[in-house]
Amino acid sequence: MIKFFKKIRQNLIKENRTSKYLFYAIGEIILVVIGILIALQINNWNINTQNKKQEQQILEQLLVEYTSNLEQINQKIDIRNDMLNSCYSLLRYRTETNNQMVADSIDAHLFRISIRPTFDPELSVTNELINSGKLYLLEDIKLRNKISSYSSSLSELKEEEQIIVNFTENWLIPFLIKNYQIGRMQMIILEDNKLRSKITMGNLGKYNTLKDIVLQSDFKPLLNNPDFEDYLMQLISYTAYTNDQSDGVKLKTESIIDTINLELHEDKND
Repeated sequence: MIKFFKKIRQNLIKENRTSKYLFYAIGEIILVVIGILIALQINNWNINTQNKKQEQQILEQLLVEYTSNLEQINQKIDIRNDMLNSCYSLLRYRTETNNQMVADSIDAHLFRISIRPTFDPELSVTNELINSGKLYLLEDIKLRNKISSYSSSLSELKEEEQIIVNFTENWLIPFLIKNYQIGRMQMIILEDNKLRSKITMGNLGKYNTLKDIVLQSDFKPLLNNPDFEDYLMQLISYTAYTNDQSDGVKLKTESIIDTINLELHEDKND
């Protein structure tokens, strides 16, 4: 084809047909430009197709990641609600008669208020997108903004969770050790499969409880200790506020999941 055009140009020059040569040259330039534009269009189409496939894969990975995070945040909220219920129960026990109080029940409540649940989200896909600069592959600008700001929205929740961890480890547990025999209390985790399923990640194994060889401590001095009421009220305050922060993170997680599902649904319909 190139030889064909070259031969035409040479014939026009030999025949001294300048005007026709110029017309032909312009036409040839236009053909070249059109060819370049078509090549660029095909290249852009290929790039867009590849980007679309990458976006689809990323959306599916993000959906798995944030669905897992939603399950975890719901679990941690549930654990804190159990903590709050146990705090209320222990406060009520202070005003009840002795025959209404069961030692095993009190041990179970004491164990629950000593749990320190923290939300530890899986963000490997999110961090990879941000650090590699591939966040642009997500066409939805709102989704990009939600994902890029997600980590920063966790900071206040982490601060509140750390307050509970510090309070429990530095104040509440030392107080219980000083004023109660906590051995039987610690055995609750081996006997309560429902509770263990909330706070452990592995398969639930069977363990022999040591409760029978640990002496039961008298719980009345602990319940009647005025400082214990203060600790419970403080823990209620911290835990309730932390759950409020968790609800905010939960809403943001659900919003991201809804947006991802919408994007995936639209892609399937295209």
